[in-house]
Amino acid sequence: MGKKFLFLITHSTDDQDRANGAIALAASLLSDDADLVIFFIFEGAMLARKGVAATIAGRNFAPVRDLFPLLLEAKVPMYVCGACAKIYNIAAEELVDGVKIVQIPMIAAEMADRETITL
Repeated sequence: MGKKFLFLITHSTDDQDRANGAIALAASLLSDDADLVIFFIFEGAMLARKGVAATIAGRNFAPVRDLFPLLLEAKVPMYVCGACAKIYNIAAEELVDGVKIVQIPMIAAEMADRETITL
């Protein structure tokens, strides 16, 4: 097993280049056998909503619609901030399959064991 990372993804439709870069980096690390966990927070929470990832296409990488399925197929644990889900009106039934709503203490516990990257 490779190095362990926690990605805090903070952008989606508000900054497609950053959102796309974050997913591209995660997919790249996955191909290097990294152990990943992804946490969507702030505007990044929108990526947890079904259909949003398919709309993200930054200028420098393969579009998220091509990269996101790689993370899903690898069963990378993905979580969305509970407070952010409320702010952006993301209901549990709207979540991408496999994404779970969690609270900050759960992610804080993951941080203790992983290198944390905020994108």
